[in-house]
This record gives sequence, structure tokens and C-alpha cells, in this order.
Amino acid sequence: MIMKKKLLALVVCVACLTASGCTPVSEQPVRQSETGTVHNETGEFVSPVYENLSAEEKKLYDTVVDAVVNFRESAEFDEPVTRDEVRKIYRLVYAQERKYFWLSSLFYAPESEMTSLHLNYLYEKEDAELKRAELDMAASTIIGELPENASDFEKAVYFHDRIITGCSFSQTEEHVNSAYGVLVKGYGQCEGYAAAMSLLCDKAEIPNFTVCGTNEKGETHAWNKILLDGKWYNSDCTWDDPMLNRDDPDFVRHDYCLVRDSEINNITHFPDELYKGVPKAESLALNYFYGKGLVYATASDAYDAMFEQIKSAGLSGKREAELRLGSEDVYYAVLARFFDSGEIKKMIEDINGNYGTQIRSAYKHNNDELHIVHISLIYESDK
Repeated sequence: MIMKKKLLALVVCVACLTASGCTPVSEQPVRQSETGTVHNETGEFVSPVYENLSAEEKKLYDTVVDAVVNFRESAEFDEPVTRDEVRKIYRLVYAQERKYFWLSSLFYAPESEMTSLHLNYLYEKEDAELKRAELDMAASTIIGELPENASDFEKAVYFHDRIITGCSFSQTEEHVNSAYGVLVKGYGQCEGYAAAMSLLCDKAEIPNFTVCGTNEKGETHAWNKILLDGKWYNSDCTWDDPMLNRDDPDFVRHDYCLVRDSEINNITHFPDELYKGVPKAESLALNYFYGKGLVYATASDAYDAMFEQIKSAGLSGKREAELRLGSEDVYYAVLARFFDSGEIKKMIEDINGNYGTQIRSAYKHNNDELHIVHISLIYESDK
């Protein structure tokens, strides 16, 4: 039920302040794997964010989740709990459990100590059930279109790309903070992008959780951590789907697809204090560019690789070519050779002349922090 009572209460928006994809398991014993992940007795993955909670906090968490799942008007606690304790758990439940997208981000706490928590929902139960069915259908369609025998790395990249090509960033459309908005309606902002990635990874049985915090401007932000071959990686679909000055619905970049903590934390991404103690992500093995073999040690190798990518894109009508350089020195040498010396223009002229492609020009997207060069092609037929 959507409550319309006026409450004398502290009202706090908790959007974008925590983690996702956890199954409450406080009543079950857990075991830790060799990779440092935790599973319950039935083998299900336990979110590291949930596992970091104390026994009392897990009990509160489970109580709130149970109430949300069953659309109860309030979560009832066995004994009084401080407002700050409840607020922390509510923040975690809201972001950690985004599959229950009907939960509002507004936290009402009229008392300094509480024996119950009033819950607000965005939809009536019947409407939420219909939307959940639509969301399950959309997610199942994407899962069903995975390449046969795809590895978890390939699945994570596929989900990343499908989310970006199927969704436009928006702060004004409805449902933008949920996977429903991203996968069904095609609009989302950071919470929604992260929720969609978490949902797809959950369905593919890839361990994951969501990190919330801020960007370098202090604005709230959310992204995912994903476990692949025993190593954690960060994936930020929102930042790989930037607002462009031109209409290019197929644009996808992979700058923030499976990156390390040291490449983003406290540089472009600032995790909330609630995420202290979660697993670190410091492997490059399955970073998108390393996993795809698109990292080059010399400017000459980078030139040859970019030539082949642009030729292949031009022949197939695709638009994107991208690579990463193995060091800062090589990165800046490539920028100087490609753009200051005009070799990209000459490269495109050679490809058009030798292979009959109709490439008119190209846009450059370079990432100085991650040493990535991305080229978007413009064709003669484009307006």
C-alpha cells in the first residue's frame, strides 16, 4: 500500500548510498571460499556488504527486507533501535536490494529510538507485480541472447554493452533509479544502471554487489563490483554511456568496464564510508582491454591495431575502435602520432582508398588516466 499520511519525521533521501544483490542469510552458517567470497550452506553467494554487518545488523537487515518483499506497511523490531542504526540498514537495503524496486528512497524516522520503521512504496502491490513480470521478461531475453558457452567475462561485457545500447541517461524520466527503468523503459541514471547490471549478473549467477558514493564533483553515484575468475573488478555502465554532442545511439566505450580500485577510487569515484572492508579490486587480468587483447606496448603496434579496427569497422558499418596503451609514455606518444601528426586522417584515407569504405571523419575520445584511445567513425551517409 502506498501510504499518504502526513508524518512528523526526519526525512532523508538515501538514494545512491550503498550496495546491491544480497540474499539475507543470517540464519544460515556461511563458509569462505579460497577466493575470499562467502557462501551459505546451500552454496549461494553472500554479498560482502551484508557479510560485513554485525549479527544484530544482519537481523535488522533481514527484518526490513522481509517487510519490503511482503509489502508490509512497516518493519517491526524485537527491541528498540536507534535512528542512526536503522538509517544505516535502510540505506544498505535500499541499494543492496534494488530488485525490490518498489521501495522508496525516502527514510522516515520520527523517533530517536524505534521499535518499527514505516515503509513507503513507489507502487501499489499489484502494479509492482506487473512491473516485476515485465522486468523479468526483459532480463530473461538478454540472458537468452548470450552467446553459447560464454565465459563470465564475456557475459559481464555483454551485459555492460546491452545496458548502454538499450538505455539513455536521464534524470527526468520515470523509473530511472531502477532496473525496470533501464531494461524495460530504456531510461536510467546511475542507480538504475547499477541495478540493471546487478540483476543481470544475479540471473547469470555471477557474484556482484553495488558500491555507492560520489563522483569527483561530490554528486551521488553508483557502480558495480563483479567477481570474475576469483578476482573483483569495478564496472561503471553510467560512465561508459556519456552524453554526446551528436546522435549516436550505438556508442559504447569500455573505459570503466572491469577496472581496478586504484584506477578510480578517490580519483573519479569516491566510495561511501559504508563500504570499508569490502573486497579490493586490483587485478588487470580481465579488465576489458586486457581480456580482449587490446593493450599495446609500442606506438607502432597501436597504429597497426587501430588500422585493423578501423578497417573492420568501416567494412561492417560499425563505428567504434578503441585500444589501451601499456604505459603513460607510450600513450602520449600514440596521441602525438595519431593526432598531432595527423596519421589518423591519413589512415582513414588509406582505408577508404584501398577497401572502398566511406568514412568521412572521426571523433576522438581519449582517457588520460587510463591511457585509452577511442575513435568514433563518421560516414559520408551520416547527416
